Amino acid sequence: MRAINHATTGAIIGLSVIAPIAIPLAFVSHYALDAIPHHDDNTLSHNKFTALLLGDLSLCVLLAAIIFFIHPPYWWLAILCAFIATSPDLMWFRQYWDRRSGKKSKSIERRSGIVRLHAKVQWFQKPIGLVVEIAWLLITGLCLYFLLRS
Repeated sequence: MRAINHATTGAIIGLSVIAPIAIPLAFVSHYALDAIPHHDDNTLSHNKFTALLLGDLSLCVLLAAIIFFIHPPYWWLAILCAFIATSPDLMWFRQYWDRRSGKKSKSIERRSGIVRLHAKVQWFQKPIGLVVEIAWLLITGLCLYFLLRS
């Protein structure tokens, strides 16, 4: 899933669930979302992938800024949960950096158990998954809109 989908889901959790439960729930939501069919295109060049990644990051920062400026009750928990829901994907940074610098990274089988689990959960990553990602963003965006208005 794109980071913005993880972030909107985490923000909804942060605005809807009490603090002690919201944080681990936001973390677990990452893996639940990754189990849903979603977009990936292995044919993208590294530069196009980087541009997509930076666009996704920009949307996440915009989301956090909107929550901060609207300042709903527990805004800090919404932003924290948005980050926590997105954070498991930081484990892929090493692979991204290796690819960027031309190094060959370890195969998934030779990585830690959590990396292997994360890769296994993402059982369907194809270009057609973009439809699911857009639908998820529209639904969560609408939910977040109504939560922020109340």
